[in-house]
Amino acid sequence: MKTVTYLLINILPLIFFAQKNDNLNQMLWQRVQNCSSLLQNIDENDIPEYNKIDDTRNGYLKVFGEYPACGCTCSSTVGAYKDINGNYTLLQKEEFSCKWEKSISSNKSLYEVLPENFNINIFSTNKPIPESDHAVFFLDIDIPRIGTDTKLTLDLIPFGILKEQKNALITFNYSQNGSGEDSQNTITDSFYKLKLLANNIVNKSTLTFLLKKEYDHINKDDKKYIEQNIIASDSWGHFKSFDELSEKLRIIKNAYDIYSQLDFMSVLMRWNKEKGRFEIKSKNDRPKKVSFINFILENVFWGPVC
Repeated sequence: MKTVTYLLINILPLIFFAQKNDNLNQMLWQRVQNCSSLLQNIDENDIPEYNKIDDTRNGYLKVFGEYPACGCTCSSTVGAYKDINGNYTLLQKEEFSCKWEKSISSNKSLYEVLPENFNINIFSTNKPIPESDHAVFFLDIDIPRIGTDTKLTLDLIPFGILKEQKNALITFNYSQNGSGEDSQNTITDSFYKLKLLANNIVNKSTLTFLLKKEYDHINKDDKKYIEQNIIASDSWGHFKSFDELSEKLRIIKNAYDIYSQLDFMSVLMRWNKEKGRFEIKSKNDRPKKVSFINFILENVFWGPVC
């Protein structure tokens, strides 16, 4: 009888541990189905074959690769963070290249997971941040395979993807064609012309005159270039007027003004098991000082993939 009792005492925890790991494995694989289902290449043994880092035993899973649609790629990474009661908080990042889609998500509200009172002011030191009718930054996240310290980084949303989100400058998702109530976007095809404009104007003051709608002050060569290459009433991808050009340029200028007020571009978070949420460990990566024209030239604009 003592032998049986001894065996039960030692075996039951192992069975419970195995069940917990099986449940975690299932939870993590379920989270990555949107991407993994696209990557179902079959090898010679009829086994699905795709790129993956399967460390579900330790609470980490990543699938990624290319699927047969003109070189489209996707990736999905999910990590599990255990609280003091043994419950898991899942944090996930997904990307679908041809949809220009990125998102972060959790099995809880992200505002319950991120540091308390999380907003744009975490990245600024008592500076007034301009308002915007659109989200300006995507909250990118680096989910660790080892440890729980997790890095958040502000990435500019590609210009031309406009996600209406008044007075909330950071978004947790964006896409080429909004899907769902939390990702309503408007694509403006003509936005990419602003990079052509910045790359070809002779006088940098042209951008200032456009913003002020002082069109008569624009250098004659620049005005001629704009009239011949940027503005047209009957051609796809052109602005219809100087006023429309000015309004779209103003959206990027507002993003530049907001960017210029930031003191940090990333935050390193530590996991608090007792609270079951993250807290700030350190702030890093000061934004690069850049002129407005280089801000336009150096950043990403939406464009058709296929």
